[in-house]
Amino acid sequence: MDLLLGFALITVSTAIGLVEAVRISGPNRGRQTFVGPTVRQKLLMLGWRMLYIGLLVFGVSLVHKEWGDSAYLIVGIVPVLLLIFALWRNWRLPADA
Repeated sequence: MDLLLGFALITVSTAIGLVEAVRISGPNRGRQTFVGPTVRQKLLMLGWRMLYIGLLVFGVSLVHKEWGDSAYLIVGIVPVLLLIFALWRNWRLPADA
């Protein structure tokens, strides 16, 4: 049961990270209409990142109980997948679109 809960938490944290990556590279990328985030928006982004990291760490600790040190491989895979997705999305959206 801990293994299933751990993988569920890792999946939820990955989904939150993907949503954040999509939001950062949003539809206005490359346009001159960018407005910097307010303090309230920055705090909201910080809260989502803290939730993402907390769920990921808790999920990996649950998986670590069952699988041992190979659970840390998951910690390496999740951020790399998010980075690949963000780079792929930025590559598809040209800056002058």
